[in-house]
Amino acid sequence: MLNHSASKHLHRVEQGAPPGATWKIMTLSDPFIQSILEKIDSPEVIGVGIVGSYARGQESKFSDVDVDIFVGKLPESEYDRYTLRYWDGRLVSLKYTLFDSELEALTNPRRAIWAVPGLQGMKIVLDKDGSLAELQKMAQKFDFSLLQPAADEFATEELMGNAEEAHKILNGLARGHESTVLYATWGLVKNMFEAVAVQRGIMIVSENRYFDLIQDSVGRDTKWVGAFRTAWGLDYASSQYQSRGPAALKLYRLTAAMFDGLIPEKHREVVKQTLKRIKEAGYE
Repeated sequence: MLNHSASKHLHRVEQGAPPGATWKIMTLSDPFIQSILEKIDSPEVIGVGIVGSYARGQESKFSDVDVDIFVGKLPESEYDRYTLRYWDGRLVSLKYTLFDSELEALTNPRRAIWAVPGLQGMKIVLDKDGSLAELQKMAQKFDFSLLQPAADEFATEELMGNAEEAHKILNGLARGHESTVLYATWGLVKNMFEAVAVQRGIMIVSENRYFDLIQDSVGRDTKWVGAFRTAWGLDYASSQYQSRGPAALKLYRLTAAMFDGLIPEKHREVVKQTLKRIKEAGYE
């Protein structure tokens, strides 16, 4: 059970919820939230926040509940530091984060573009000593211009480092070797995207908008975006996501069948429910 001080804080946060908040199934009086906290609370836990679509009030039928758990010490097993659970019919993402590491992220441009928007929009559901609220205030006052020199350095280092990927692509094209070209292209495109995002200080408010935010920043009608879309296997004017998405779902389903005998019991419910959702949506 939650300790008395945690329960008191939960009450205070609920009363201070923003007017008109739309994440009603995630209200702090919801027994579902209480049940999550009862499952994850421990002496190592400093605070807990709901992030992602539920925090933004943009959840949909297939949204997972993103729970960031701030701790003084990470779980020993690396696999326990990020895991998924199906609780009460919802997919719940549990991510354990060192509090000091998240604080440090505000000084690292590569991490800040992800950490800052998450902290700014986080709904705090447990804050044992007030430190999580203080961290959120720091994120709300964040000024990327202070990190611009480091961001510029990161971008140019990425450009230099990916010269190797460019050479691999040249080698693969010269030899007619598909796998070499595909693997190096995958790495180069991913890394060039990150270099631009970091150098421009593009705040990634949602990973679902990652590609949109960067293309919009550079300009949809630019040669750079055109090169990205071609390299990523997309038409210049359309994405074919209607065919690529179902193909990826099929790949997940077939891979699950391939690994069926290997899936441990602790993960089986998540995989089972995901396959069920895929089937119910009509993708078989």
